[in-house]
Amino acid sequence: MKLGIKHLFVLLAAVLFALPQNAYSQDAGGEEVDYIQMQVDSILSLITPNTPDTTKARLYNDIGNISDNVDTALKYSLLSLDLCKETDTKLLAFNCYYIGRSYYYQGKSREAIDFFLKSTSYFEKLNRKVKTGLNYTAIAKCYHELNIKDSIFYYFDKALTTFQEIQDTTCIAYVYESLGLVNYDFGFFDEAVKYYQKAIYLDSICKDFISVADHYRFMGNAVNEKDYNTAVLYLKKSIFIFDTISNLQTCNSMYISINRLAEVYMDMAQKYGSMQYADSCLAYMKKIGNVFLNEGREDLHYRKMLLYSRYLSFVGKYKEALDVLLDAGQYFGEDENDVRNEEYYENLSKAYENIGDYKNALDCYKKKYEYEKNYSNDSTLNVIANFKTEQEMKIHKAESEAKQSRMRVIIFSLIVGLFLVSLLVFYIFRVLKIKKKANAELSVKNNLLAEQKEEIEAQRDTIKAQSDEIQDSINYAQRIQRSLLTPDETIAHIFPDHFLLYKPRNMVSGDYYWIGQFGDNKVCIVADCTGHGVPGGFLSVLGMSNLNHIVGQDIRPDAILNHLRESIITNLRQENDEPTDPSDVAAILESLDRSRDGMDAAAYVVNEKQMKLSFAGANNPLILIRGNEMQVLKADRMPVGIYTRMVPFNCTTIDIQRGDCFYTFSDGFQDQFGYNSDRKFMSKRLRELLLEIHERPMAEQKEILNLTYEEWRGPASNQTDDVLIFGVRI
Repeated sequence: MKLGIKHLFVLLAAVLFALPQNAYSQDAGGEEVDYIQMQVDSILSLITPNTPDTTKARLYNDIGNISDNVDTALKYSLLSLDLCKETDTKLLAFNCYYIGRSYYYQGKSREAIDFFLKSTSYFEKLNRKVKTGLNYTAIAKCYHELNIKDSIFYYFDKALTTFQEIQDTTCIAYVYESLGLVNYDFGFFDEAVKYYQKAIYLDSICKDFISVADHYRFMGNAVNEKDYNTAVLYLKKSIFIFDTISNLQTCNSMYISINRLAEVYMDMAQKYGSMQYADSCLAYMKKIGNVFLNEGREDLHYRKMLLYSRYLSFVGKYKEALDVLLDAGQYFGEDENDVRNEEYYENLSKAYENIGDYKNALDCYKKKYEYEKNYSNDSTLNVIANFKTEQEMKIHKAESEAKQSRMRVIIFSLIVGLFLVSLLVFYIFRVLKIKKKANAELSVKNNLLAEQKEEIEAQRDTIKAQSDEIQDSINYAQRIQRSLLTPDETIAHIFPDHFLLYKPRNMVSGDYYWIGQFGDNKVCIVADCTGHGVPGGFLSVLGMSNLNHIVGQDIRPDAILNHLRESIITNLRQENDEPTDPSDVAAILESLDRSRDGMDAAAYVVNEKQMKLSFAGANNPLILIRGNEMQVLKADRMPVGIYTRMVPFNCTTIDIQRGDCFYTFSDGFQDQFGYNSDRKFMSKRLRELLLEIHERPMAEQKEILNLTYEEWRGPASNQTDDVLIFGVRI
């Protein structure tokens, strides 16, 4: 991503609330060197008793800017502010800005707001719109810390208005991202997603794809609780973008998205009791390995270990889960102010309980309760205490009522027992008589059932034998069809720069391709037969067999389709004698019963020596993309087979250039229904996708198409038709 100096400055300023970076390095002797402190000392060395106040103010301001120590930055910014004159508007503005930032880091949000407001007034006088907008954003974040919702959104709106006035896309995207985080924190997940989507749109315009990938991860977090599948989709998009960019800056971010995706799969596994989702979680955790630990990100390594412990508990490996948790404790220490303590001891308590160690489970639960009290205010603790008192009173009352109820039950049971004993004596004799008769009837039924069982087993064996025979036939048909398809090495020799996306719905496909070369002419046919599975497969075998004879005789694409149609009509004994008399019912029924099977096809011939392409199509077009422009070579609206309109196929010939991409395909991709909707993918969306990715390598185009299709389709069982797309670059 290339940005101007102005935008680079804005992005650096926009990380106002990011924690200071580690300014230490190592010298040749291996000892750490604090370069920022060296800079601070260097600036202080310039100040002498004779240094003018105006110069001191400027130098102290520089220290407030560069220091990564909050107390140091605050100290010198305040000193600079005391030395400033009222006419030093710029220096006053930046001093107030640094003081507000320091107070925010110290958790003093109200004090920070006062100085951010002062800084805003100075920057407004200077007409510094960017800094004014960033101050508004900082004030909104302070109010977020104070949980004052009206003020939060008021100042975010002022920041947004300021940036929109100067049409600063980068800063507008930053505000949308901040609004997404705030809405997510308040539990307004739908609103959070809307703001992230706006930020994605603007960051895409600025080609800031790292931020786009981050936003997709945040969106995955926002929708996780209500829509696991959408969360998975967003997180996979985040991972794909990070992996595509693939540099040191994105490495950790990509692994954070991978870890978040693994957590979502674990949530799904626990909610649905699915081992398949648990396996997906483990697979993504393995991709991470020890990256977090090697990069010094112990907080993220802790999250991964916590997730791995959940996985081990899910699969019943409770002892291993406990060991992982105990090991994880070293990565965040025993700081009583660390909010992870409560979560850690709650998980540890459950782990001990799973292995039957109830003493340690109770001890861990007590620790969890102690940490929970640290994060609760007095009001919350009073509510908890009142709730416990109410529960104890309810338990005491329930025990008293239970004792009285047990006495009533005992007395009632004695009365009922005597009555039942009397009835029992009466019924024993009757039951003995009935049992004797039932045994005789049962013997007859058992004999009958034994005979029926033998018949059922014989029928089962017959059905299984027939099923095995059918499956063998289908396997044989698949081998025949695959043997007729053009081999991969032949395709690579004829079209070195190509991809082939071929996804049959069943073992045998109704889609097929035929590719060959005759002198300087390269021939390609992509066809989609009526139906899919075995019926479509038989037609594809018929089509490929005929093409082996047809193409060698005439390589014009229109002639190929004309000859192929004649062969199909002859082989399937199709006729085109529609009844003319509407009252002749018998003739109408007979015409409906005739074979209407056939195929849609796209055929083209490329001559790279002459740089010409000839095309003919039966319902299926050819897409040609040159630069950023798309040309659609339209097909005749009739199939290869019997049809009401039987005219010769048309041929279109055009000039081609190096770098041209052209695509032929069946209708399986565009007619696929979405997993989460009742809408088809549609041809328009497919063409837009091809235009978007055509400049990428052919192998990468195939992966993008395949990933897009599988995410749209969902589980493989949802596939409605065979899918075939063949792409070539000259």
